[in-house]
Amino acid sequence: MKHITWGLVMATGRAEKISSAIETPFLYLNDRPVLAYSLAAFMQCAEIEGIVVVIPRERADSVLGLVQMLGLSKVKKIVVGGTRRPVAMALGLEYLPDDVKWVCVHDASRPMVTPEQITETVKCAWRNGSGVMTTEIGDPVVAASRNKIESRMEGRAWAIISPQTYSREVLDTVYPQVAKKRKNYADDLEAVMAVGVEPRLVPSASVSLRIQSADDLAPALALMK
Repeated sequence: MKHITWGLVMATGRAEKISSAIETPFLYLNDRPVLAYSLAAFMQCAEIEGIVVVIPRERADSVLGLVQMLGLSKVKKIVVGGTRRPVAMALGLEYLPDDVKWVCVHDASRPMVTPEQITETVKCAWRNGSGVMTTEIGDPVVAASRNKIESRMEGRAWAIISPQTYSREVLDTVYPQVAKKRKNYADDLEAVMAVGVEPRLVPSASVSLRIQSADDLAPALALMK
């Protein structure tokens, strides 16, 4: 059976918006928007056959120009989505071809993703049903409320990042097209676990800096060098 896999690159949402005027995927890093780095990584990944990118409405023309200028031929659809994750995900999934079996979801605010990381999560999902990129947290981790420590986590702790690969069927279940059936999950991992998916972690030794403000651009450039 052929594992037809597409990328779903999310460049919209409250987590990506740093002001009323700009979202982090559209800040410039070197000579191109942060979004361009994620799209380039998916372009170079042999396991990815097509890409859907979800963006704010006002960015449609500029993203189309970016795709054409950089020759990002795997980008098959540019979808206008809302700031709420469930809505944006449902819209993006709607434009995947019917024969797509697996979807690799990535947040465009993480520009340091590599084709190798994408491949690792995709192949893990093919084998085990899911593939979730993680990085180990080396320092002690605690649960706290109002600055008061409630408990200390024992053993190894992992930060959940992206890319994350899941079956198309699972994502269609947790992000249905019918709005009244959608639940407002905190993130994709919580959403898929709610329907019984056991996440399979894919540890990464690489740094995965998330661009959350303009101040993060300089560290990202330094790491890229």
